[in-house]
Amino acid sequence: MRRIIMKRAIFLVTTIQGIRKPTFLKQLLSLINDKFEIAILFAMINFDEVWQAQREFTDIQTREHLTGIRMITLADVYANHTGIPLKETEVLKPDLAKLTPYETHSGKNKVTRYVNTDGNIVAEALFDEQGSRLHTIFFDDNSRIRQINNYNSQDQLTGIEKCQDDELVESLLLNAKSELVFRFTNYVIPQKVNYGVADTSLIPVPAGLSEIEKNSKEDPLTHYEAKGQLTVTKATSYSDYHRYDDINAFYHQVLANLNTDDARIYLDINNMIDASKYLPGKQIFNY
Repeated sequence: MRRIIMKRAIFLVTTIQGIRKPTFLKQLLSLINDKFEIAILFAMINFDEVWQAQREFTDIQTREHLTGIRMITLADVYANHTGIPLKETEVLKPDLAKLTPYETHSGKNKVTRYVNTDGNIVAEALFDEQGSRLHTIFFDDNSRIRQINNYNSQDQLTGIEKCQDDELVESLLLNAKSELVFRFTNYVIPQKVNYGVADTSLIPVPAGLSEIEKNSKEDPLTHYEAKGQLTVTKATSYSDYHRYDDINAFYHQVLANLNTDDARIYLDINNMIDASKYLPGKQIFNY
């Protein structure tokens, strides 16, 4: 009997914007028509985007009548990996029973807000339509987000996001025992960007740019400089204590854990240049 080898494809999704691109659905439908076995890996380190992306993709499946597509998260990939006990200082655990709960709804989801005696919202829990907790957000006295705890359908804590001034600075990925497996840390690096603008340009020079060089006969452009910021994410493994100074090196390790030797890898075209250098010898597709 002749053995049929199933063709496989894995989409590495690192931002929720990825699944919203028309090219994502186009590539997906093409693979389905070609009888591929397909997996979508939601690999965001902003864990609060994961359940949102899963919900949006479920809507796509319903709208397009898609079946048989597997959805995977980082929590799934590393559920059985060894980790270290989570320190008490790593996770906020206020006694919500001592606070006054106020229930409301966000669409079809139930929201419970917990208010202290000063009238401040201390925490906010979001539940899906089946009553499973999706996340609990903790706030400071100025209503800024301090931490977001993310849960799976079994109400197990799978990820912790730490914030400063509402910005994500660190994410902790936990295994099925709620042990710390990976720590992702965001570093903000100052960045300078240079622009060359011709006198004939119809686009006005944006405010905030500093002129650094006038145009000349040798160079018909006027050069400007802008100061910006670049966010770099580094990862630390608590299974083998490997450090990843580039998030794409971490994603390479994730794919290695999924045994992708015989699978097509699809990456967001915005990540192609940075990510493909960690996948030598592989044919990489984009969406």
